[in-house]
Amino acid sequence: MTERVCEGCRWWENDQHAIGVCFRHVPMGNLGAPKTHSTDRCGEWSDASITQEQEERQRLTEKFAVAIVHASLHSVPDVWAAAAELAAANPRWQQ
Repeated sequence: MTERVCEGCRWWENDQHAIGVCFRHVPMGNLGAPKTHSTDRCGEWSDASITQEQEERQRLTEKFAVAIVHASLHSVPDVWAAAAELAAANPRWQQ
């Protein structure tokens, strides 16, 4: 697994030696994108080595796996309903 630092993130672009710019949520106005070090970390990291489609598939697989486990532990008959309920409760899955 890739280490979750700026250098391996799809949103980071190398600007200088070990210093770069994060384009995940670029601020409005004249401030520009925030500069970060290649070893910095944040909660919005996204693996640069996989495509956005692959990332979406991973997220869907994760949702479904959690729903199956949740449904089996709590005797929920509708796995899809459990998946929707869990997705609504997890901000990361609402993207």
